[in-house]
Amino acid sequence: MKQITLRANTSEEVKNQLNDLHGKSFKASIAFIFILDRSLSLDLVQPFHDEDIEIFASCSAELIYNEAKSEFSIIAILLEIPKEYFRLRVFKENLDSKQIGLDIANFALSSFKKPSILLLLAFRDLGFDPEKLIQGILEKDSKLKIFGGIASSFGEVEYPPFISKQGFETQGACALIFDQEKIEINGLAVSGWQELGTPKRVTKSKGRKVFEIEGMPATDFYARYFGIKQINSGIRRNHIDPELLAVSEFPLLIHKEDGSEVMRVSIQMDSEDKSVSYGGDIPEGSLVRFCSPNTVDTIQRSYEEMSSFRSNLKEIVPDFILMFNCAVRSRSLGSYMNTELKAIHNLWKKPIIGFSSWGEIGNSKNSSCGLHNTVISIVAIRDVSKKSDSLNPSFFLNPEEFKMEPTQITLSSEEMIKEIAQLQRDKRILGHFLRLTSDDLQKEEEKSSKLLLNILPKETANRLKAGEVNISQRVESASVLFADLVGFTSLASKIDPEDLVAMLNKIFTNFDDLTLKYGIEKIKTIGDAYMVAAGVPNKVEKHADLCFDLAKDMIQFMQEFSNQENLNLKIRVGINSGEVTAGVIGKHKFTYDLWGDTVNLAQRMEANSDHNAILVSENTYKLISDKNFFHEKSVDVKGKGLTKAYLYKNV
Repeated sequence: MKQITLRANTSEEVKNQLNDLHGKSFKASIAFIFILDRSLSLDLVQPFHDEDIEIFASCSAELIYNEAKSEFSIIAILLEIPKEYFRLRVFKENLDSKQIGLDIANFALSSFKKPSILLLLAFRDLGFDPEKLIQGILEKDSKLKIFGGIASSFGEVEYPPFISKQGFETQGACALIFDQEKIEINGLAVSGWQELGTPKRVTKSKGRKVFEIEGMPATDFYARYFGIKQINSGIRRNHIDPELLAVSEFPLLIHKEDGSEVMRVSIQMDSEDKSVSYGGDIPEGSLVRFCSPNTVDTIQRSYEEMSSFRSNLKEIVPDFILMFNCAVRSRSLGSYMNTELKAIHNLWKKPIIGFSSWGEIGNSKNSSCGLHNTVISIVAIRDVSKKSDSLNPSFFLNPEEFKMEPTQITLSSEEMIKEIAQLQRDKRILGHFLRLTSDDLQKEEEKSSKLLLNILPKETANRLKAGEVNISQRVESASVLFADLVGFTSLASKIDPEDLVAMLNKIFTNFDDLTLKYGIEKIKTIGDAYMVAAGVPNKVEKHADLCFDLAKDMIQFMQEFSNQENLNLKIRVGINSGEVTAGVIGKHKFTYDLWGDTVNLAQRMEANSDHNAILVSENTYKLISDKNFFHEKSVDVKGKGLTKAYLYKNV
């Protein structure tokens, strides 16, 4: 593919460079053009119109050229390819975003048998929805390749436009359609942001507007977590308001239903309805987490993903790279942004041209095409009819060999003052956020500890939190109690499930209170059976007495409960004492359990007990202090034969 790059600061410089092309026998058919927001002028693109060159052009907060951000007013890459290879059209007449997407898809599919789509988007208000536009395209053909970005500005332009032959376009889409059989495009979007703090629930939202987070008005939530001042009226936009722009560096991470992840940057706050609007949809009920870059790790992960992507292309060598880099990402990485750009340029050794955008369209490593925030998205473009150079792996540095160092930048006095003000604002916001996040983490830790104690003994939970994996313990002497509700199964078929569960919960909750009273460890419930143990995990001298006293209280409660509820419910209890093995099993759901003959025999005691009675083994009987109201009973135990036991039934 014949191509030439152009960089200039004035329209005269653009004109002179285009005139120089005449002597090089270079006839450009299309140009990718990006103009710095503070230099935005139609005069800069007029020379391209004069030369009958189609333009794919956008306003941008920053320009990207090869391995660094460019300070030129305009950068462009001009391609000499047949006009039959592409189609270009602006879509703005239909304000329905999804319909625009369908129109773009129809345009693409009617243009070429195998099309691909590059998009430039701009919007004046939230009525234009890039996600619905993408949805419209993919509904028509889910296999279409789509990449693009949203026009941007850091406060210089209120409504950043893309540019067409008609002028500035502040609402709509510019679609460049390539014939994939002639011009092939492949791309990848990477982020590398890390999650911070605890998950938050979006309790009220509609589309891109979030009204409540954790039941709190969204603007109040942001004011609390980031310490930003609230205004009494009007709308704040992040590309105009420096404080909101700083907050945008902490996007929300959403885990989508299909398993993919997507970032959402806050772009607007409305003081009237106390909503916060984002770069893409946030479904009501979503669990989200704030994110932030760990600069070097973020670049390292992005570099590794890009390297893997480049390797997967194998013999598909691009002629140049088109880049859509999130403006918030660039601002957050600061002087390290050029480090990331240099790393990416090192991967390709090909011309790179691009801009910092307010949203990036493309596919990430684990998801199909979508709208992203905080990503750096590259599109590798090549002319398939021309022979390409090979990408020799020896040309490139491995990720661990690349030096992740900030680029040294010389600033003017005015730029230095702005930089210091920004750093002070960022430090204040980050400090406030981290303090509250630390409080949240501590509360979550306390909550997690309480939940863990509900299923594990305190000492075992502490061992687990300390990092132990295989937690087991041999206890020489403990008592195990099994209790089973009699009549519950037949009752279950006669009442509503909700009433049944409520009843069982009431009974077992009372049992739980009794175990706490005696300091006995609840092990588990199995249907309508209840298992506890005394002497685990800590040694207890009178463990048999404790289980026996608990059993008597359980029987008394069940008698009172049955009379009160007019039910024919009874309970059987069995107890055995001896050596047990205790431990934690499971990975995602932990269970503290007991094993051994002592446990098995305790269960046999319960099975052979009478209603509202306690059957104890000979081992337990010997340990019990009060032996009144017991009488001896022989029990046929599987694997053991007739076994001596003692039945307690004080009616």
